[in-house]
Amino acid sequence: MNILLKAFLTNFCVVLIFSCKSVDRPYNYKRFPESFSDIRHEYKNYYHLTGCKQGETIASIGAGNGIKEVQISCFVEGITWYLQEIDSSRLYEFEKVLEYHENLIGSPIDADFNLVVGTESSTNLPHGTFDRILMLNVFHEIESRQGIMTEIHQLLNENGVLVIMERMGKMEGEVFDDCKYPKLLEPNFLQEMEDYGYELKTKQLGEEMSNLMFYAFGLGEGD
Repeated sequence: MNILLKAFLTNFCVVLIFSCKSVDRPYNYKRFPESFSDIRHEYKNYYHLTGCKQGETIASIGAGNGIKEVQISCFVEGITWYLQEIDSSRLYEFEKVLEYHENLIGSPIDADFNLVVGTESSTNLPHGTFDRILMLNVFHEIESRQGIMTEIHQLLNENGVLVIMERMGKMEGEVFDDCKYPKLLEPNFLQEMEDYGYELKTKQLGEEMSNLMFYAFGLGEGD
């Protein structure tokens, strides 16, 4: 009886240890990778569509804790990143995000990361610097977009590209379940971008079920 009880308690403790380990996350994110294959899945299914290239200087506006940018850097080396966020508490998690991913892949990530705290009216990013600017699932949350979208003209270099990822609405009145902001409708969104002086270069479907789209824009003529 004592032997059986001891075996039960040993097995219970092992299960408890592994259960606790699985929820003891070093940072808060719903797409939390448990293995390198999880990181590869995210990149191959979604983030390769950002078109990031080796050696580029890239700003990510609304980067949160930087998990998407760190995961891209697991596959594209030598990027100089500027991770911009108006909520500085989210940027505080970045070092834990980076350390966790480096431990998961077993090697340092070859990238240079700069953290930038912006405001609702200014990105605080350096002008004329960027080969690529990413806005990944943040465009719909910017309530007064005119100023920021105008500023981005000054941030991109001559051949720079703006990449916007959004889960587009399929009909009028749809809202996001989490943030409750209205979903964008593609015709309205593209017209808005044209009004800001951007020219659509490419659009790619990332996920059919959620209508996840990646749009790449260049600066229009005269900008």
